[in-house]
Amino acid sequence: MFTHKRALPFHDQSTLFLSWMTMLMVFIASLTLFGSLSLTNIIQTWNRAVAGSLTIQVPTYDVSGMPRSEAVQADVDGVLAVLQTTAGVAGADVLTDDDMATLMEPWLGVLDKVEELPIPKLIDVRLKKDQAFDFAAFQQTLSETVPAAQVDSHRMWLTHLIDMARGIQNMIVFILGLLILTTSFTVIWTTLSSLAVQGPVLKLLHMMGARDTTIALQYASRSFIKAFMGGCVGFILALPIVWVVASMINPLQEPILAAGSFHAMQWVTVLSVPFLAAVLSFVTALMTVLKKLKAVV
Repeated sequence: MFTHKRALPFHDQSTLFLSWMTMLMVFIASLTLFGSLSLTNIIQTWNRAVAGSLTIQVPTYDVSGMPRSEAVQADVDGVLAVLQTTAGVAGADVLTDDDMATLMEPWLGVLDKVEELPIPKLIDVRLKKDQAFDFAAFQQTLSETVPAAQVDSHRMWLTHLIDMARGIQNMIVFILGLLILTTSFTVIWTTLSSLAVQGPVLKLLHMMGARDTTIALQYASRSFIKAFMGGCVGFILALPIVWVVASMINPLQEPILAAGSFHAMQWVTVLSVPFLAAVLSFVTALMTVLKKLKAVV
């Protein structure tokens, strides 16, 4: 009598192909998942940057190159007045000459007389997190009240960058979906190949009283183990590439890139890729064997 405690006599090489294919799939999936999660963090950081502040410029020189003198302070006061009556504005600070000198020091060195440079007056505006801010309406009101003032367009280009990052993220999700389908088809093919090779053995086992679920579980368990082993190798191979890329980006010390660092739950997600690949192989092999045995026997 055949029982589940006795292993099936597996002698075919299909599991070797499954291990190699799972290793490749997990390798690619790990790299794409690292990229997808990094983009998720970057998008969230950019969203906070876009929603949290904006900058307004008041030119100190006109188009002919002449200083605007008293008109500059009048425009600054006008901008501050508009900001005080605008919903969603938490506060505003006019950058002093010392602040401007500090901002430009990395590029121009130490400056003694910043006021002599043709640089605009900058107003840093802080927005409320719990209240909506109508950017279009504010820009319209500001252009009517203080025509010379210009709202910094960093909100616009950051929005474009966010849209581009989301497009890349959608492409990564599509690639992950293709990898899942490829892994499933690989498991189905290797399982059917093994069933075809061991067809006479399976019929004999049925005659001895073996159940379909017993045979299917042993096939599925074998697929789980082989896929998990191959997945672990693929994941380990992906780590050096991730480390090299992170090492190349880290010296740049760019906040917009540093936002890609992972949280605890994201690390759990990445580390679970080999296990998830093995579970997918287990379920796919189990369903394939049960369906095939019902059709044949």
